[in-house]
Amino acid sequence: MTAAGKYPPSQTFVLGCGVAGLAAIGTSKAMGSVVRAWDVRDVSDQVHSMGAKWVTVDFKESGEGQGGYAKESSDAFKRVQQETFRKVLAEVDIAISTAAIPGRPSPLLITKEAVSGMKPGSVIVDLAAQGGGNCELTKLNEIVTTPNGVTIIGYADMPARMASQASTMYAQNMCNLLRHIHGTGKASDFMKKLLGALDAPGDEGDIVSRSIVCTRDGKAVTMPPPPQPTPVKPKAAAPAEKKVVKEDPLKAAAAGAFVLTFGVCCMLAMGEGVKTSLLTTFLLAGAAGYQAVWGVAHALHTPLMSVTNAISGCTAIGGLLLMEKTSSPFAYLLASLALLVSAVNIFGGFVVSQRMLDLFKKPGDKDYTAMMLFPGLVFLFVSLTRPELLKAVSTVSALLCVAAIGGLATMSTANAGCKFGMVGVFGAMAATMVDMTEGNLVFAAILLAIGGVGGVVMGLKVSPIALPQTVAAFHSLVGLAATCTSIGSFVHHPVPGATMENTSCILGDFIGGITLTGSLIAFGKLNGNLSSKELSLPGKNYLNLGGLTLFIVLMYYFLQEGDPCGTLILWVV
Repeated sequence: MTAAGKYPPSQTFVLGCGVAGLAAIGTSKAMGSVVRAWDVRDVSDQVHSMGAKWVTVDFKESGEGQGGYAKESSDAFKRVQQETFRKVLAEVDIAISTAAIPGRPSPLLITKEAVSGMKPGSVIVDLAAQGGGNCELTKLNEIVTTPNGVTIIGYADMPARMASQASTMYAQNMCNLLRHIHGTGKASDFMKKLLGALDAPGDEGDIVSRSIVCTRDGKAVTMPPPPQPTPVKPKAAAPAEKKVVKEDPLKAAAAGAFVLTFGVCCMLAMGEGVKTSLLTTFLLAGAAGYQAVWGVAHALHTPLMSVTNAISGCTAIGGLLLMEKTSSPFAYLLASLALLVSAVNIFGGFVVSQRMLDLFKKPGDKDYTAMMLFPGLVFLFVSLTRPELLKAVSTVSALLCVAAIGGLATMSTANAGCKFGMVGVFGAMAATMVDMTEGNLVFAAILLAIGGVGGVVMGLKVSPIALPQTVAAFHSLVGLAATCTSIGSFVHHPVPGATMENTSCILGDFIGGITLTGSLIAFGKLNGNLSSKELSLPGKNYLNLGGLTLFIVLMYYFLQEGDPCGTLILWVV
C-alpha cells in the first residue's frame, strides 16, 4: 500500500521443495509475495509451516528417492503434472524451479505451451539449468525473453554471481563440518575421532566422517550407503464419527418424573410452617432469579457476582428485625454485629460493582444511569407517610433486586442494573427501619453509617486488579451476618421442636458458616496469600460425606432440644 493506492502482492510458484526450494519460499514470503509450492514428494506439512500453499497433482505416485532427493516420475504422472502447472503458471508472476535428480537430466516441469500462457513480464528462475533445466525453453547461462514477454533465467553459476554470500555460506558449512567431526575434545583429538570413525566395525562409525575420506594408506575407502530418506509421516486418519447413543425415552421420562416429584415434595414440605404468601414469593423469586442469571453475558459474570453479593447484604434486614424484637442482650449483640458487617458489604459491594462496570467504558462514553436512583426517594416518602404500603414497598424492592440481575445481561443495561440493585436494597431497608423504636433506629443508623463509610473507603481504595478478591472478602461478611442472625434468632426464641423457624436457624447457620470460610479461602487464593493449587486431602470425599452426616445428626438433635443445648449445637455447626 502506498500513497498512490493499493497494489496486490506478487504471486510466486516454487517447483521442488528441497533445501533450495524451501529457502526460496522463505525469501519470497519475507518480501511479501503470495507463495504456492509443489514437490513430487508429499512435503505439504513443511510447505504449510512456512506459510505457503500446497499445489496438489491429482495422481497417486510416490516420489521418494535415495539420499533425500526425488526420483524420476512416470509418463502418465508427467502429463497430469504439466496440465496442473499450466493452470498455476497462468496465474503467477514468478516461477522458481529447483527440481534436480543426481546423475540424470533435470525433469521437464514447465513446457513451452505453459510458458506461452504466462502473463507478460513474468519471470522464470531455473536453478536446475545445469542439468538441462526444468523449463523447456531454458538456455544454459543465458537470459531468454520469449515473444509473450516472459523472462527465463538459466544461469548455472549463481554462487559465483553472489561471491560474498556464497563464500560466507561455504565457510559456515566447512566450520560446521569440522565441528561435527571434532566434537568437544581438544585440537589433538581431531584425527583420533576421524580415524576412530573409519576403524569402527560395520556401520557403527559416524557416517559423515566415513563419507568425506576417499583414500587411506594408499587404499580406496568404500563410501557407506546413503541414509534412507525420512519416511513421510502418514496423515492421521480422520477420527471416526462418534455414534450418538439415543437415550431411552422411558429412562429419561422416569428420571425427570422422579426429580420433579422430589422437588414438589420439598416445596410442599416448606409450606408446612410458612404462610402461603411467603412461599409464593419465595418460589416465584427463585424461578425469576434463575432465568435472570441464565441470560447474563459471559464478560459480565464478575460484575454480576459483585452485584448479587451486594444485594445479599440484605442480611442486614434480619439484623434489624432481631434488634427490634429481642430482649436478650446476647441476641441484640449478634444482631448489631450482623447489621454492621452487612452495611460494610452493601456499600462496599456496590462501590466495587460500579468500579468494575466503569472498566468497560470506552473513552467518550457518558453515563446518566444515576437518575435511576430517584425511585429511592419515592420509597422513602411512601415508607414515612403511608405505613399501609410498607409490604408493597418491600415487594417492589425485591422485584428491583431481581431486575438488577437481569440488567446485567448486556453491557448497554449493566450500569442501570447496578442502580436497580441499589434502589431495591435501599427500599427494603427503609421499609424495615420505619417500624423500629426511636432508640433502636438511632443505634441502627449509627451502625449503618459506620459500616457504610468503612465499605466505601475499602471499595474506593482497592486497586482495579484486586477487585475480584475484594468481592470475595465482602462476601465473607454476608456469611458472618447470616450466622450471627441465625444464632441470635434462636437465642431470642429457644423453643424446641421441628418448627420452620428452628429449621431456618440451623440451615442459615450452616450455609453462613460455609459462605464465611469459603469466601475467606477464595480471597486468600485470589490475593496470593494462599496457594492456588487445590487442597487434595487423603480420602477427601469421605471427609465431606462424614461432615455432611455429622451435620444431619446435629440438626436432628437440635430440633429435639431447647436452650442452652441448642445454642451450643448452633455454635458447633
